[in-house]
Amino acid sequence: MTTEKVILKKRLGLSLLLLAVLFCTACGTNIIRGEPPLVRMSELSHQDSNINLQLTMRNLNGVDLDVTSIDFSLTVNEGEDELFVYKGPVDTNIVANGTETWSVEVVESKTSRELLDSLENGDIKSLPYTLKGSVFSKVDGTMRFEYEGHIYPLPGKPGRFR
Repeated sequence: MTTEKVILKKRLGLSLLLLAVLFCTACGTNIIRGEPPLVRMSELSHQDSNINLQLTMRNLNGVDLDVTSIDFSLTVNEGEDELFVYKGPVDTNIVANGTETWSVEVVESKTSRELLDSLENGDIKSLPYTLKGSVFSKVDGTMRFEYEGHIYPLPGKPGRFR
């Protein structure tokens, strides 16, 4: 009987050890890969017939993200008016779980100038917008993004919006 109890205790101890190892493995870190970055408009300004847009790109992955190009459009009023379109190279590296701010400038259209002037003059309170596009990464290929928000004038800063 005592031999059977010793064997039973050893098996129980081994089983508990194996169970503890399995729990530790399940709680280990998983490195995220292949997720598109979160792309948001951080600031917009217009001056001398140009629009400058600052984007914040946040890498959700546990590895660096090498972005080589970006294509996007910023539309307002539920996609009725195109405020901004950009297609071109970027060449930026966003470190794992990091954030980069990127800026681009284009010539403003008549429609975008009128909308931003109306917003700046207080004729309209805000502009609902959609930022939609894709980034191309050396490793992960094309990754799409989309974000919706509102553009507001920055008080005391003419021609600048957030």
